[in-house]
Amino acid sequence: MNELKEIAERLSLDVHTIDEVIQHSGDAVPCRLTLTTLRDLNSTIDRMFEELERLGQPELLERLCPYFGVIWPSARALALEVLESKPCSVIEMGCGLAIPSLIAATKGFKALATDFHPQVERFLRFNRTPNGAENLRYREWDWQSGAPLGESFEWVIGSDLLYDKELPQPLARTMAQALAPGGRITLTDPGRPYLQSFCDELVQNLGFQCSTKIVSVPHLPKKNQEIFVLDFIKRHE
Repeated sequence: MNELKEIAERLSLDVHTIDEVIQHSGDAVPCRLTLTTLRDLNSTIDRMFEELERLGQPELLERLCPYFGVIWPSARALALEVLESKPCSVIEMGCGLAIPSLIAATKGFKALATDFHPQVERFLRFNRTPNGAENLRYREWDWQSGAPLGESFEWVIGSDLLYDKELPQPLARTMAQALAPGGRITLTDPGRPYLQSFCDELVQNLGFQCSTKIVSVPHLPKKNQEIFVLDFIKRHE
């Protein structure tokens, strides 16, 4: 991982600073964030591939692809859930830019953001202080590796994590393992094909019950996207 991180730090990323507003339609006061993000994802990927080719390691593109560096609709939906929730201990898995975690840290949560990508921490260094989230903890952790986390949390959250057919069962089990007794799991998802398999694993095999709602969040200019918000709590035996 150290070698991978060294390579990642050598790659150039074109970034800019934007203002992001997270707000329920009926809220009088919005939550405003100042965020360093990638300026353009596609051009960054193209440039990264060229640089990795020059280094003789183009195969690392899949591992280092910077999908984390832009704001996805599911992260906005999860951030809205944080705004509605009472402070507790919370872990965000596959956090990317960690918008939900940044908000949680400013609202009194004991928050831990985690991700496997070696450049996520770099962006968090940019984004913690402008948003008053210096108390947000970060841990570089690949939940797919099976490495134990060593902590449990009252709330386990994630957004748009089911992008591969191999992920639903491992993700469900890892989230359940990180959950403290009496806690809940929340996943936001744009409706990917593997969402049902994730739900089945938690409900049918791991003893959870699920509630679902759909929220509409900004995506493209003048366009919204509907996002599934799924909450899971352990059934009483």
